[in-house]
Amino acid sequence: MRVCVCASLPASRATPYQLFPPLPGPADVDECSEGTDDCHIDAICQNTPKSYKCLCKPGYKGEGRQCEDIDECENDYYNGGCVHECINIPGNYRCTCFDGFMLAHDGHNCLDVDECQDNNGGCQQICVNAMGSYECQCHSGFFLSDNQHTCIHRSNEGMNCMNKDHGCAHICRETPKGGVACDCRPGFDLAQNQKDCTLTCNYGNGGCQHSCEDTDTGPMCGCHQKYALHSDGRTCIEKDEAAIERSQFNATSVADVDKRVKRRLLMETCAVNNGGCDRTCRDTATGVRCSCPVGFTLQPDGKTCKGQRRGCACSAPCLWPDPLPPAALQTGGPLIHSYTRWDFGAPPMRGGWGDR
Repeated sequence: MRVCVCASLPASRATPYQLFPPLPGPADVDECSEGTDDCHIDAICQNTPKSYKCLCKPGYKGEGRQCEDIDECENDYYNGGCVHECINIPGNYRCTCFDGFMLAHDGHNCLDVDECQDNNGGCQQICVNAMGSYECQCHSGFFLSDNQHTCIHRSNEGMNCMNKDHGCAHICRETPKGGVACDCRPGFDLAQNQKDCTLTCNYGNGGCQHSCEDTDTGPMCGCHQKYALHSDGRTCIEKDEAAIERSQFNATSVADVDKRVKRRLLMETCAVNNGGCDRTCRDTATGVRCSCPVGFTLQPDGKTCKGQRRGCACSAPCLWPDPLPPAALQTGGPLIHSYTRWDFGAPPMRGGWGDR
């Protein structure tokens, strides 16, 4: 026989005593298994005693009976952690990179592609790789043709594009009056001297690994919030986790970036699935903090709340016979007595008790 010892009683029952467990109630119905729940199609149904609860799936937000997709690519979620482009998909997202870059193993960062390793980049003579792009060059005595891949031998006679003194950085065009005019490749602007070409963000992302902004003096590079700009002004390196707290940067080489294990780029917030908290969620500088209402205890996982039994030292509810007969202190006898069931936060329930 199993009994509960009441540690604290209502004012009308000041003397602790032993009570028998309650009579068995009806079997719990698993609404989730039977499909009688009203959870949203993008929610997970979890059965609970005498009820159930709905939780939106990862990548969705809502109270469970209504769930909507989270657009991780919005500014509130830092572009999904993608350093270039973020594409939202139902319940998830994916990162893509600009031309001249490839997606790193972490699925978020973008690394330069060395086009010169594949057939010399299509260059007839010299291929020079750059961040996000490449260019062809020619040996001394040659200049680059308009197709920017083949080389043409220079002529020393006359003022024309075959002459080595035309001075055009990219493209030389002969004018109807017998002179020459310089032009630039797509993604470059002709400089004020009408010969040099200035790189813009439209070509190879301006030579920047992450973000690029056009200025009067040329592209200005920036990095995603989890990265720091290298001293070369173009490359982005990961911040060392320990250095983040000290607001210092880790001098990591570009090659090391691709070798790092995947790190979560988004800080957990209460706006997404209640921060994973079972009950109350509060945003802090270091993430979310979960708490529980009165009568519940926060579990070791820091998120789940477990209800406390008030008044009983075992899992059964505390029962106080009404009125209290002397037989209540005995362990024998077939008598069935009336009782009042006291549950925290609920009105008293009438019933019966006895020796079994």
